[in-house]
Amino acid sequence: MKTSQEPDFADVALTHKQWLKSVFGLGALEAKIWVTSSAQLLALIGGIVFLLITAWLLLIASAAALAWSYGFSLVGILLAATGMTLLSAAGLLYVARITLKNMDFTRTLDALIPTNQPASESEKS
Repeated sequence: MKTSQEPDFADVALTHKQWLKSVFGLGALEAKIWVTSSAQLLALIGGIVFLLITAWLLLIASAAALAWSYGFSLVGILLAATGMTLLSAAGLLYVARITLKNMDFTRTLDALIPTNQPASESEKS
């Protein structure tokens, strides 16, 4: 026999529904905060990149003005600045290639979705 203190299944289900709704509401709120913070962070990173590019160009312009004051030719200064910029771009491209090569998610994917097939020799290396 059931006492008045024991909740029935409908009460338990209703309580769990309310709890789950609260958890989902909290998750939605966290997602909104995350999106807002991400947008602010993206704007800040854009500003930082802009300032870094401006500083790089001003550094090149300062070096060019200094070289001009010492009597170097304008064509030589511009060629040197172009060469320095291209070398910097090549260095960044090299670092980007290394980073992309190291971004290997196959182990994570295999841990999440294991395959029963043995790895071939080409996949092991």
